[in-house]
Amino acid sequence: MYKPTADRLKEGALAIEKFRTLADPEQEWLMELLKVGKSAVLALKILDTISTNPLTFEEIAHICECNPQTVSQILNALEQGGMTIQMDETSAYAPTGRPRKLARR
Repeated sequence: MYKPTADRLKEGALAIEKFRTLADPEQEWLMELLKVGKSAVLALKILDTISTNPLTFEEIAHICECNPQTVSQILNALEQGGMTIQMDETSAYAPTGRPRKLARR
């Protein structure tokens, strides 16, 4: 991964974590507004994949259709950016907090 991409993920790690707590309809319309880059979309896909149980980097890569090294680099960048990710040398887990309920008027 290029250093500028890793730096962008580090800077946006906490914002990505907040984004994940939004309800699916909220995420959908915000995604269109944000026009996020490929790395942020892949990071969200990886985080969703490991939100329910720990998986190996190879399993994550297979599900997300990318390279295990890319998975490792993205997760390391997000962790360095302040996101809470439980990782060891072969697997990762990023539990999602309790979903928020947004009031509508």
